[in-house]
Amino acid sequence: MRRYLKAGFCMLAMVALAACEHAPKSLPELLDTIVNGPPTSLVRPAPAPQRPASPPLAAAPPPAQPAPQATPQATPQPAPQVQVEARPLEAPTAPSGMAPPALVMPSAAEGVRIGFLVPLSGPSAPLGRALLDAAQLALFDIGDDRLALLPRDTEGRPEAAASAAQALLAEGVDIILGPLFSASAAAVAPLARERGVKVLSFSTDRAVAGGGVYILGFTPDQQVARVLAYARAKGLNRFALLAPDSAYGNAVAQAMEAALANGVAAPGNQDVRLLRQDRYPADAPDLTSSVRRFAAALRGLSPAEPLAEGAVLPGASGALGGSAGPGQPGNVVAPAPIDGLLLPEGGARLRALAPLLPYFDIDPRAVRFMGTGLWDDPSLGNEPALIGGWFAGPAPEGFEEFRKRFEQVYGRRPARLASLAYDATALAGVLARNAIQAGQPLFADMLLNNPDGFAGYDGVFRFRADGVVERGLAVLEVQRRGARVVDPAPANFQVTTN
Repeated sequence: MRRYLKAGFCMLAMVALAACEHAPKSLPELLDTIVNGPPTSLVRPAPAPQRPASPPLAAAPPPAQPAPQATPQATPQPAPQVQVEARPLEAPTAPSGMAPPALVMPSAAEGVRIGFLVPLSGPSAPLGRALLDAAQLALFDIGDDRLALLPRDTEGRPEAAASAAQALLAEGVDIILGPLFSASAAAVAPLARERGVKVLSFSTDRAVAGGGVYILGFTPDQQVARVLAYARAKGLNRFALLAPDSAYGNAVAQAMEAALANGVAAPGNQDVRLLRQDRYPADAPDLTSSVRRFAAALRGLSPAEPLAEGAVLPGASGALGGSAGPGQPGNVVAPAPIDGLLLPEGGARLRALAPLLPYFDIDPRAVRFMGTGLWDDPSLGNEPALIGGWFAGPAPEGFEEFRKRFEQVYGRRPARLASLAYDATALAGVLARNAIQAGQPLFADMLLNNPDGFAGYDGVFRFRADGVVERGLAVLEVQRRGARVVDPAPANFQVTTN
C-alpha cells in the first residue's frame, strides 16, 4: 500500500505540473524550473550577488581571474546554488483514516540513498516525526525516483544514534541528515567520517562541526551578532546580559562578548560596552531573587539623581525609577545605565521572567529588551513587557509558506524546526542531481561549500569551511499580534557576516 501511495502522490505532482503554462518535460527541465522559476519553494541557489571590481576591506586582493570564456558543452558546469522553495503541488489525498504520506522505504538497490536520523520514539518523538514528515514532503516536491529516504530512530540517545548510523552506513547511504541533538551528532560523526560520508546535522553545537559534519541549526552567535548590530545602528551602546546558567547561556555570553570586542556590533565605536552580565540557575522555580539582585546591581552603576518636573530621560519615554513613576517632582531615579538588555530565554521561562523586570524598575520604555531565536514564539505578544523587544531570526514569511504547505498535506501545524528538515532534504536532492549531471562525486566539498550559498524556506544560508552554517537573518520586533520585521534578511551574501 505504501508503494502505491508514493506512486499516487508522484502522479498528483505530475498532474499539477502539467497544468502549468510551462510544464517541464524532463527532469533537468523540471529542476531548472525549480531553480529559476517564481519563488514558491525548493532549495535552490541563492541569488548571486553583484560583486564589486575589487573586494572591499580585503587584507590583500585575490589573484586576478581570467575573463570568463565560453565553456564547451562537455565541460561540467559549477553547481547552481540551492533555494528551497515549495513548488505549487496539489495537496495529496489519502484513503480515509490514513495520514499522508506514509513512510517511504526504498525498494531499488540503485539511486541516491539519504540516511535520516531523528528521534522517532522517546520524549522527542513528536518533533522527530515532524522532521521526517517535512523531509518526505521535500522528496515529493522534488519528484525524483532516484532519491530514497532511509529513516532510522535515534531514540534521542547518543548510543542509539550511533547504532542507527552504523546500520545506515552498512546499507551504503550517500549522506546522512541529522541527528537532532549535539550529543547524538558527536556520536555519529566519527563513524560517518571513517566511511567518508557527509553529515548534515540539525544541531546548533559548533563543537560537532567540521571534518565532513555540517550543522544546519540556528546558531546563537549569529543571532546575537545580528541583533546587536541592529541595536548599534539605532544608537544603543550600553548593554547588559541576564542569562540562564547553562550551556546555552554560556554560549550566548561568549557570543555577546565576542561581538562587542570584535567590532561586529560596534564598528568604529569604542564607547560600546557590556556593563553587566548576571546568571540565574537554569532550573530555579522562581526568578524573583535573581532579578532583584540584577536590578540592584544596575542601579549601582549610576548615582541616583532627582528628576525635575516634566523631565524625560534622554533617548527614552520612561526610566529606571521608583514607584512614584518617572517625571514626577522629587522622585529619585537613576538615569538608565544601560539601553539594551539581552535575555536569551524562551517559552514559559521567558514569560515568567519578563514581568519581573519592570516590577524591579527595569523599564522596557527606557531599556530595549532583546532576545535570540528562542523568542520566535507568537505567544510572546501577550506579555506587555516584551512588546517592542528585538530578536534575530529567519524572515517569518518563509516559514509561513512552509507551514501552509505542511498543513495542506498533513492537516496539522509543523514544529518550528521542521523547515530545517525540508531544506536539508531538498538541498541533498538538488546537489545529488547536479553531481550526477556533471559527472562529479556525490556531495563533494566543492558543492556544499558554495560561497554564494543556497536559499530555502528559512532564507539564504551557506556552509563555512569549518562546517558551521551561516545564515542571512532578519531582525524582528515583538508585537501583540506576532513579530514584525524591522530589518529584512539579506537576499544574498554580498555583505558577509561573522
